[in-house]
Amino acid sequence: MQEPASSRRHSKRPARDVGRERLIAAVSVAVLFVVGGAALALISPGRAASGTAKADVWSAVATSAPSTIGTATTETSATEPAPEPPTPYFASFRGVKLRLPVPAASVTVLAFHQSSYTDTVAMTSLVPFGSVTKARATATAALAKVKAGDAATVLATPQSGAENDAGVWTGSALQLWRSGVGGKMNSAADCGADAGTPVFSPVDGTVMEIRPYKLYGKYDDFEIHIKPDAWNDVDIILLHVTDPAITAGTRVVGGVTRIASVRDLAKTVSGIQLRNYTLNGGNHTHVQMNTIPKPQLTWVVGQDPPSLVRHN
Repeated sequence: MQEPASSRRHSKRPARDVGRERLIAAVSVAVLFVVGGAALALISPGRAASGTAKADVWSAVATSAPSTIGTATTETSATEPAPEPPTPYFASFRGVKLRLPVPAASVTVLAFHQSSYTDTVAMTSLVPFGSVTKARATATAALAKVKAGDAATVLATPQSGAENDAGVWTGSALQLWRSGVGGKMNSAADCGADAGTPVFSPVDGTVMEIRPYKLYGKYDDFEIHIKPDAWNDVDIILLHVTDPAITAGTRVVGGVTRIASVRDLAKTVSGIQLRNYTLNGGNHTHVQMNTIPKPQLTWVVGQDPPSLVRHN
């Protein structure tokens, strides 16, 4: 039933009350809009709360399971225990520390040198540099005694397996110059160790690619590419390894996650630079960091000339 006209007239509120309520409603809507916009800015997946776009990140490269070039099997490598605690730090980049890629007690020599290419970045050594001349003389003298039949005299690991209060390795490093290469000094590090020694990721991150290639165009080797958690524009690469124990997409913990074993290059490669400083022929694993100009690009060291390959 329709309400009488007189009743509707008597229920009508004063104009000033209506205006006040409209003003309050408008203010409330504005406040809700501002609060809601701030909340969306905080949870938006495409932008940070400051409004600046987030940096692009890599995604794991889909590759087949790693093959097993060498004598040991991937299963055997994967079941061996990781060191506890993690390996000590030996270098840093942009304020983030890198851990030794092999157990500290297994290091025969640590040598920084130039990489072959200009896209690598220089690391900062956290350990003191020793005398190259003295290290070479010590190795030469020990090798001469071994060749003379003094089997009891061997070159004991010339480094320390300890770390200081900051977690930094207490050994020493060498700086080895290489002529005719384009990289900066300290843009690569060779960590000497006997063949078969476990190799660990130097950083927390994600394995991006495991690629077999031919070193110098003829020797079997692997590249292991790791995207560090700390940076989106750096590709950490380990070379001279065998029996990968991980696959693309594997999460790794620096100094803890075993990724491979040191390859016995000394059996086939005679010109290893570290051979002058150890008795194991210079076997080692090689660590370098390359810049990534765009997301989804992985540095391919085995190609000549080197290039970047896009993974869709």
